[in-house]
Amino acid sequence: MDNQNNQQRPGHMPRLSYGQRFWRIWGPFIIEWGIQIAVSMVAAVVVMYQYMNAHTKEVVAAYENQAAMMQFATKLMNMMQKYTTIISGATALVVIPVMLFLYHRDRNREKYYGVATNKKAPLWKYVLVVVFAGGASLALNNLILIGNLSALSATYETTATSMYSAPFAVQIVCLAILSPIAEELVFRGLMFRRMREDTGAKLAIIYTSVVFGIFHGNFVQMLYGFLMGLMFAWLCEKYGSVLAPIVAHVTANLLALFATKYQIFDRMMADIRVIGMVTVGAATIAAIIYLQIKQIDEKPTGYSENKEIS
Repeated sequence: MDNQNNQQRPGHMPRLSYGQRFWRIWGPFIIEWGIQIAVSMVAAVVVMYQYMNAHTKEVVAAYENQAAMMQFATKLMNMMQKYTTIISGATALVVIPVMLFLYHRDRNREKYYGVATNKKAPLWKYVLVVVFAGGASLALNNLILIGNLSALSATYETTATSMYSAPFAVQIVCLAILSPIAEELVFRGLMFRRMREDTGAKLAIIYTSVVFGIFHGNFVQMLYGFLMGLMFAWLCEKYGSVLAPIVAHVTANLLALFATKYQIFDRMMADIRVIGMVTVGAATIAAIIYLQIKQIDEKPTGYSENKEIS
């Protein structure tokens, strides 16, 4: 029976045990989570050491009084929030090479077993990705603002304030470049493509998008992350490369950063007619581009099974 289960059909990956399959799909996320905890702990130690050296008397008082200890701990937590963006960037710097190693190992594994993969779309079609992601992101952000969904999440404003408190150049590097690359390698480059081997594209798109949404931690970002995650995974499938969701993710984050920096969202919200027209226009553009991307033939040569997604 074991020999039969381990038999490999030409062009297919060898069968794995349930434990191996669990680690194969969830391993990248667990590794990223572990790296994030480790980087945050190192950052906390550095911040605490610097603060204690600069405020020796306050530290001594904290050890002698419980109320002072609570105040001291609160100050340290507030200081850590100021470094949220930098910690995210530092985490991504560690995560990216690890995930790239795993990603290229997966591609070599596919070649070794002769697994047919989706065709890669030509580079010029990545212009469609930029426009599609920009339109969808703008429309979705506007809908969140119009619906005042941020009021439903007490932690959303705190998280946003912490992220946008860093210098703008740091925000661009950490939040619009490094973090999207790291997240796309984890969720689309590894989790999505690995799960797709067992379940097919449709279920893998939904499953990884749910996990991606939960990963963001509060209701507003969960909703936004889930919907954008659907788009990112679909682009990964259609373009046959993790580069497509990376480009889309970077585009969406850049748009959000610049719109926040230059108060574009606030200006649109000043007149409901303006934000309404912009939202409809952005959604229309995204829908038109979606139809264009949908026509891309991603199926590998010799494809005959009905696994097409829409």
